[in-house]
Formats: sequence, structure tokens, C-alpha cells
Amino acid sequence: MMEITIDEAIQCADIIYIDVRSAAEYREASIPGAINIPLFNEQEHRELGSIYRAAGESEARLRAIEIAAPKLPSLVDEIRSVCGAKTPLLYCYRGGLRSLSLYQILNLAGIPCLRLKKGYKAFRKYVNRRMSLYEIGQHLFVLNGLTGVGKTALIAMLKEKGLPSIDLEDLSRHRGSVFGTIGIKENRSQKDFDALLLEQLDHYKSIGCPYLVVEGEGKRIGNIYLPEFLTRAMENGCHILLSASLERRVRRILETYLPAQIQPELKLQLISSVSQLKNRLGARKTGELVAMINEDNYHCAVKILCTDYYDQLYSDSRPDCSSFAYTVDAEHLEIAAGKVIAIIKGEFENRPNPSGTP
Repeated sequence: MMEITIDEAIQCADIIYIDVRSAAEYREASIPGAINIPLFNEQEHRELGSIYRAAGESEARLRAIEIAAPKLPSLVDEIRSVCGAKTPLLYCYRGGLRSLSLYQILNLAGIPCLRLKKGYKAFRKYVNRRMSLYEIGQHLFVLNGLTGVGKTALIAMLKEKGLPSIDLEDLSRHRGSVFGTIGIKENRSQKDFDALLLEQLDHYKSIGCPYLVVEGEGKRIGNIYLPEFLTRAMENGCHILLSASLERRVRRILETYLPAQIQPELKLQLISSVSQLKNRLGARKTGELVAMINEDNYHCAVKILCTDYYDQLYSDSRPDCSSFAYTVDAEHLEIAAGKVIAIIKGEFENRPNPSGTP
């Protein structure tokens, strides 16, 4: 049987990870880039678990064969289709029967394949081990600024221009604060965040980038905790303050959070988020904000949230409260991007740049 470890798998360029666990397990956490082709759906997986606990392993295996048998030809075709010329690397949670069963069927069909030893659990241990020992060798440029100033949009713009940038809020699927999940359908698990962050860090290190650009964050984004090595590197990085007028910030927040057509479900989500601010803003102001949302007066609501909530919460992002290496006017993001690039070039003009990154 061709079984490989996660350390061996990481070095392979011609494989495709095939996650044969249920869709629910896959959504919770998976290996980056893996394709979910489940042997059993959620209901079947629960049924087999119940049989295993009530009647034992033999009965559970018999029922598993009964469920899986009609699916096998279509599963083989799907795996062959998605992998093309690459080799499928099958994994389940612990490298058990689910991946073993499909491995054997693929071999019978004459399709070369591999199994991941100890499954997803081994990958999670690998990530934890790497994260516990990781040290960022690159210099960090950290973009700071009040809510709506355009930090995330600028990160995306810099990345498009070829600068090594990591959008931590995109990785966490959370924009921070009580409104962080507005308009975001699925949350990111800590396991997936860690794996995706490690993947990006390894990529930039492998191509020799001497610096990284990130947005200033605390130790936590929503329910996601940033690793200590990253927060430490951010604290020691070069901090750039972005500034923009209140009106510009309000418009950017509206563009980011609210679609052209606001559905009732989103409005209820907004009201729920505002209601969580009652202890901070007081009952009267919270009630006024809820009334504005009900009346579709989002511009005024966002303006009040900026001045009375966000700007107070993130007061250290004001020029008069903290010291920054540079301040950049972000009223127009394209101009601001050029200024940030000039700052980075200025910082590195006397240093070697092996990657050729601007």
C-alpha cells in the first residue's frame, strides 16, 4: 500500500488532496486546496456512528458497504475527472476505513493513488508543530487607520501590484468588531485560518520576499486568534497610518458592508449587531440607530457609528494618540498605494532584494 506522511506530501507537486470525509467535516477544516469527494454524507456518517456505538464495528462495516457500493463507480469517475494527470492523495480524519476503501477501489480500477498516513489529524499536528516554532524573518509594514479608511482595500491593491501582502481579515472571514460577519456567509475555523496563514507565509518565504504588508490587528479577529509570532512581528514592524475624511470613510463602509439591494435578513443582522452596543452607546442612542436602519437611513447610522463607536474603540489609530513611522493620505486609494510603495522602496533602497519585489 502506498501511504505517505504529511511531511512527504508537502514536498509533492503532482498530487491533489481528496478529502473523503463528510461535507460538514470538510467545511469545518481541511487541507488547503483539497477537494471534497465524500464517501458518506452527513446523515450516513451519523447513522454509521450510531450503529458502531450500538452494535459494534462489524455491523457498522456491513452497513457502510451497503451504503457505499452503489456510489463507487461515480466516485471513481469524479476523482479521475478532478485529478486529471495528477495523483489523488486520499485522506479521511485518521487515515482509516474511508480513505482505505476508496484507495482499494481506485487500485482495482487501475488508477494510481496515495493515502495520507493518519489523515487530516496528521496535517493538523503538522500545522501546530510548524506554528509553534515559526519565526517571521521578513520585515513587516503594518497599515493602520480608523474604520473605513481603506486598509483592506489597499492591501488588495498592493497585492495586485505584486507586493507580498497578507489580508488577515480575508483569511479569518471576519472584518473585526460586532459587525465583522455582516455579509459573510461562512465563518472560518481556527484550524483553517492557521493552515492558510502558514501556506501564505511559506510561499512568500520560499520566493525570498524581504518584507510583508499586513493590516494592523490585535491578538484576535472575531473568534480567530493570531499566533504570537505574528503579533510580535507586527508590533516590531514599520507602522504606517492611513487617514481619510469622515465622509469618505462612511462611503467606503457602506460600499463594503451593504449591497445595492438590502434583504430583510441582512437588515435583521444589522439591527442585532447594533443592539449588542447598548452597554457602550446607551439605550437611547442604540434605539436611534435601530430606527435609522429600519428607515433605511444607513448613511447617518454609519456616520454615528464611526464617531461614537469605532473612533472611540480604535482611538490609537488617530494621529494624536500614537506615533507612526509614516502617515499617508488615503482619500484616493490609488494615490495612497503609490505612496506606500514609495515608502517601502525608501526603506529598502540600501538593502538587497533577492526576489525583485517592488
